[in-house]
Amino acid sequence: MERVTEWMRRRGIRYKEGVSGGRLTTFGSGGAVRVVAEPKADKEIADIIAFLTTGGVPYRVLGGGSNVLLPDEDYDGVILRTARLETFSVRGTDITVGAGVRLPVFSRRCAALALSGAEFAEGIPGTVVGAVYMNASAFGSGISDVLRSVRLLYGGEIVTLPASALPMGYHRGGLPKGAVLLGATFRLTTGDEDGILERMRTFAARRAATQPRERSAGSVFARAGETPAALLIERTGLKGTRLGGAELSRKHCNFIVDMGGATTTEYYTLAERVRHEVRRITGVTLAYEVEFIKC
Repeated sequence: MERVTEWMRRRGIRYKEGVSGGRLTTFGSGGAVRVVAEPKADKEIADIIAFLTTGGVPYRVLGGGSNVLLPDEDYDGVILRTARLETFSVRGTDITVGAGVRLPVFSRRCAALALSGAEFAEGIPGTVVGAVYMNASAFGSGISDVLRSVRLLYGGEIVTLPASALPMGYHRGGLPKGAVLLGATFRLTTGDEDGILERMRTFAARRAATQPRERSAGSVFARAGETPAALLIERTGLKGTRLGGAELSRKHCNFIVDMGGATTTEYYTLAERVRHEVRRITGVTLAYEVEFIKC
């Protein structure tokens, strides 16, 4: 790994060694990561991946870490964070952003420009990369409604694809397998800034009233057809169940929250218990919305 860090040092790429996985996700679990690199430009991330691939060095790409969990075991590889890809440009009603732009920042900057369509993103803790990857949505609106194109590192090349080329579905962005999302362009509509801000305040209040404040990875399970997963979980009577530091939230039972020192193993074990009980009682097999990264 010294060869990798020396290569990054010579090119001025920011990196850290021996980083706790708990610092990389919103849930806060995970073992130590040997090297975490934070490229600040598209070409940097392309160069890093090419170098690591040629050298046979294992790596994973990570966005804001809001919908993923890292394994408890240490990772003797490189995690590339896209958090510093924070470009933001405006051309009429089109907004082009880097993958590291956080959704609340995106929605607030759009509001300041009196552009409507991103209000739903207020209060979602993730980044643009995660939102496109998961086709994030809330309050009847979502990324796919305003997404115009994506910029990807795919097959060693930086390419732009129109949104129409992506088979986006419910919480599925339809990105090509192996592609790394570098940024995206959104087309919004002109609106009234005061009205936009009022809708954002309403959405923020609804989130505060219904979602837990403790650390979490967001919703654990996707809805089953038209049925919210929480309605099925309620029938199990497991709300408030705790395993180690992980608890099935008493406020919203489709969230598992960290009550102090929770591990990914505890999270997964509790989630599987919930999944088993839902299947036993209702016959429905819930699909995970959160992603368990295997390093």
